[in-house]
Amino acid sequence: MQPNYADVIDLARKAGRAILEVYRRSDYTVVEKTDSSPLTEADIAANKILSDGLSKIMDMPVISEETDIPSQQERTQWERFWLIDPLDGTKEFIDRNDEFTINISIIEKGEPIFGLIYVPVTDECYYGGDGKAFLKQGEEPASMLKTINPNSQIREHGCIRVFSSRRHATDQLQHLCNRLEDKMAPVERYPVGSALKLAYLAAGKGDIYARFGNVSEWDIAAGHAILRCVGGDILSLQYEAIHYGRKPTMIVPGFLAVAYIDFDWRPLLLT
Repeated sequence: MQPNYADVIDLARKAGRAILEVYRRSDYTVVEKTDSSPLTEADIAANKILSDGLSKIMDMPVISEETDIPSQQERTQWERFWLIDPLDGTKEFIDRNDEFTINISIIEKGEPIFGLIYVPVTDECYYGGDGKAFLKQGEEPASMLKTINPNSQIREHGCIRVFSSRRHATDQLQHLCNRLEDKMAPVERYPVGSALKLAYLAAGKGDIYARFGNVSEWDIAAGHAILRCVGGDILSLQYEAIHYGRKPTMIVPGFLAVAYIDFDWRPLLLT
């Protein structure tokens, strides 16, 4: 079951305007959450807008980073639910580098079936469901997203394009890049904040994004849904499927995101 895309885009833009109102001020309140991550007025404002609005678009539970998480027992009884991050990349927001997003997804029986990643600063909206994904910017017509086989991409660009976090570079990532260079092609690394990495991957701007530390399900569910629509996927570090809302916690202990899944990545990505 898919929502009306225009309604979700309009709601994301409304939340984005609330975020930008805070972003463009000279000062705002920042507090530290129990997990030591920052929380701003913008997170709270966007969460209120999205939580209220999404329930009106499709009447089902909403799980948000900024609200109490229902128990595993309760979550596993739901057939579907909204899973959102009202402001992904709060540290990027605080640093004023523009690389923050709004992430909205629908989870059905543990699977991400709809995803939207909205970039408030650029008014870019990446979204997908039912096997098709799109990019809409401003009032321009939406364009369809697509990715290509990495072999074709290497012939075009002469390299493998790897997205990485601005804040979580690891020795494991460097080892992965070394393996890709040894077995495929030179590696070009692109550090980017927030779920923009997954949006760019779905737009064919990169080939792989590997994360070797913990993330939360709301960080990747929207990007996962969009990637699946363009022939990509997100898998665990053991190259297994990721399911949402089913475990005791909503932590994902690292993952491998690829723009094109119909390729034998396993010997390259697994040590």
